[in-house]
Amino acid sequence: MKKVLIIIKREYLVRVRTRAFMIGTIISPLLMLGLIALPIFFATRGGGDRRVTVLDQSGDPELFDAIKKSLESRGNADEELNRRDPGVGRTNYVVTRRLVAPGEDLEALKREYSQMGDQDADSTFLVLHPGLDNLEPEYYAKNTSDFSIGTLERAINDAVSGLRLKRAGLDQTTISRYTKRVELNRNKITAGGGVSQGGSADFVVAFVMLFFIYISVLIYGLFVMRGVIEEKQSRIVEVLVSSVRPTQMMLGKVIGIGMVGLTQIGVWALSALLLTTIGVSTFASRGMTMPAVPISLLIYFVVYFVLGYFLYATLYAMVGATVSSEEDAQQAQMPVTMLLVVPMVIFNMIIANPTSTSSIVLSMVPFFAPILMMVRIAVVNPPLWQVLLSMAIMLATILLCVWIAARIYRVGILMYGKRPSISELGRWLRYS
Repeated sequence: MKKVLIIIKREYLVRVRTRAFMIGTIISPLLMLGLIALPIFFATRGGGDRRVTVLDQSGDPELFDAIKKSLESRGNADEELNRRDPGVGRTNYVVTRRLVAPGEDLEALKREYSQMGDQDADSTFLVLHPGLDNLEPEYYAKNTSDFSIGTLERAINDAVSGLRLKRAGLDQTTISRYTKRVELNRNKITAGGGVSQGGSADFVVAFVMLFFIYISVLIYGLFVMRGVIEEKQSRIVEVLVSSVRPTQMMLGKVIGIGMVGLTQIGVWALSALLLTTIGVSTFASRGMTMPAVPISLLIYFVVYFVLGYFLYATLYAMVGATVSSEEDAQQAQMPVTMLLVVPMVIFNMIIANPTSTSSIVLSMVPFFAPILMMVRIAVVNPPLWQVLLSMAIMLATILLCVWIAARIYRVGILMYGKRPSISELGRWLRYS
């Protein structure tokens, strides 16, 4: 045990003291800060007036007025938001009407205004064709990827819908009542039959956690594999095996690098806690709330990270022991990496229906459980027996993988040259 502790200490200190670890640990929180600060920075400098010339060929005098009134009502709503959140820029559409007389060349007008839009990115135009029932407006702008175009589109839809209802014989009060938007209040049923406010926060929490587990397990698992390969290439391992058993070397390397990962995640978690105070005030000023993350969820996150890391780090150590170069490792690691990628591909299905039989079964698969069970816990909080069963299955799988990896590692760590075949690996397992 003393020798294993020495290896753990060496693996931990060698990596923690590197410049790459320091930079990565510091830069990641800064990137998190950037994700919060940059959107606010650009939002305060965005917006402004967007001039829209309406080439009105419809011949309907009420249509333009309805669109303008709809845009103005939306602008009043934005003014209310500006009072709550001053300084945030929002696009304000300013519309002017250009009547297109019958027989006038519309295509020539389009070319004329397109040339104007090419010179001024804020100058756009909208074409209204005849026929309110089958109206298909055309919007022309230099930038059609602007999300604020949705505001213009909704204003046109509201205006046309209201005008249709008005001409069907309804008064304005009735139209406003019938077209009033209905907001869906989402309430989540929690354990014990309680109720809490739900929404998209569950998805955000689930995605952030599964992404962190995926990236962390992948990165530190690859560190284990590369560490084994480097020792084989430098022939250091030939000296070490004279005083340390290969199994002890493997356990020391896996645990030591795992502690490096926990250290880095701990620093990130502390940084996230500090940044949350910034995020809370920012979101509160916008009338939104930050999602509350229960302590139990954080505990599950650490447990599944540790279990997932040990499972995949053992597999990557086994891969590193069977190859002699980075080139061979790129091919040999693919089956292990694919096991980690599969849950990232199907997690959306789990979020959509986390209590289905397929979701439960998939979350019990030990190679998928670190990600898929965490998704289920974040979204629906499954029964405790399912969580404990998945942990037990993972522990049994880890012990089995450690036994297999140790037998392959003790032979493969001293093997050089051609990568072993499946039959050769089988023989290594049978060596006493």
